[in-house]
Amino acid sequence: MASRAPVEFYIAVTPAPTLGPDTFVNERPLNTQAGRGSVFGGLLIAQAISAASATTDPEFHAYTSSSSFVRPVVKTQVTYHVDRVSDGHSYATRIVRATEGDTSDDAVLVYVATISFQKRIDGGSVLSYSEPPPDLQGMAPDDIAQGNGRQQIEAHRTGSLQPFTPDDEPFDWRPAGLELGDLPSDARTMGFSRSPPLSTAGRTTAATNLAALAYMSDELLLGVAIFANSDALGGPKSPNVATAVSLNHHLWFHDPGVRVDRWMVGERRTSCGADGRVLIHQKVWDHETGRLVMTCVQEALIRLKGPKL
Repeated sequence: MASRAPVEFYIAVTPAPTLGPDTFVNERPLNTQAGRGSVFGGLLIAQAISAASATTDPEFHAYTSSSSFVRPVVKTQVTYHVDRVSDGHSYATRIVRATEGDTSDDAVLVYVATISFQKRIDGGSVLSYSEPPPDLQGMAPDDIAQGNGRQQIEAHRTGSLQPFTPDDEPFDWRPAGLELGDLPSDARTMGFSRSPPLSTAGRTTAATNLAALAYMSDELLLGVAIFANSDALGGPKSPNVATAVSLNHHLWFHDPGVRVDRWMVGERRTSCGADGRVLIHQKVWDHETGRLVMTCVQEALIRLKGPKL
């Protein structure tokens, strides 16, 4: 039996029946991000999907997830409370509330997600099409040295912009292109990513892959807004940034058969910055088939430092 890949540890939850029905806790202690003192949001998104999936029939798969980060998570364990909102013949809905606190009396709500499931529909009764991946001019993952993606991010580490650096890398990121234009909304970042091979233990099905894909969707995501506004943020180290945090994160899974341990192609951009918030868009395709497997939209808060008086 193959050992579990790093991402399988990060997305894993375990039932906690003594805390209530349909209640789960993270299997591995949560790690805070250096320089922030709060937990990486991708952990919460992925673990909420894992918890919700554990309350559905295996024939159902998550097809959308809408997350709101209510408060920073600062403890090493959270509790996921799953509410079975609806169970139909083909569709199901779950609301997941994550709390931190040692007892029910001092539990504090930190995260909320609405996750929808459906049975897979096969046959000719549905439309089937997708936007093609970006044209990378024949570039392949093996053309890029392993570790280049993390090195690129490390060059921009400073203050509140320091990314989550896990003990063992869940995904291999390889940048495949950076584009700038006259406007921040013209900027694009493109690249390849995949996890080490997943194990065959446990529920290594759509539930595992989709939760892992959700984790990946938040890794390094704020970087595109930083890259697109480098001049306003003060250059490569972004010294003008006072605060940068995620507010909400929305996912649409287009292929329950996606395998995160195969190469995927991603494209990220930002469309708007207004009233202290930025909007970031992401699409991910299976590299081999060219099929769109996930769409993501995140709203984040970025505040700049005021002038010194």
